[in-house]
Amino acid sequence: MKPGKFKVNNDGDSLSATITVQPSLALKISLYLLNILLIAVIILFTIGGVGVIVLFILAFEILFIRYSIWHIYGAETITLKKDALSYQQFYGFFKLSLKTRKINKTLRVIPFHEDFRAGSDAMKLIFESFDESNEPVNLYQTALVVSKQDYQVFMKSFKQLY
Repeated sequence: MKPGKFKVNNDGDSLSATITVQPSLALKISLYLLNILLIAVIILFTIGGVGVIVLFILAFEILFIRYSIWHIYGAETITLKKDALSYQQFYGFFKLSLKTRKINKTLRVIPFHEDFRAGSDAMKLIFESFDESNEPVNLYQTALVVSKQDYQVFMKSFKQLY
């Protein structure tokens, strides 16, 4: 996956970062066509009276629509404050609930290279803190990847906050 569009906002008390999917035209077209094809198959099988297969294809289509919406319109926002990390994912028109995790002592941001191909600088961000027994805990890992340059911009703002 190529790095998404990245935006950082530092207002002094909190740091907010938004990563938005940047799909290629080919990906958009293929996802739209596959969804249209699956919907057409569901309609044809419903008309033909093959009900059991329609249920399986309908269940698959629901999952595939969610996958398609994420890969075309997906975005995630991470907000850091001194004592809490909040994150929320957006599926185009749908927002998932805002989740907040408490930061006990310190917060570390760890770059995680998921793609080890030559020349790939895309990475996910892992936000790690410590629990009450001083054990490291992953608070959140981004679903979308960022570029090395975006990571450096984020870390500059992160160091100003922490």
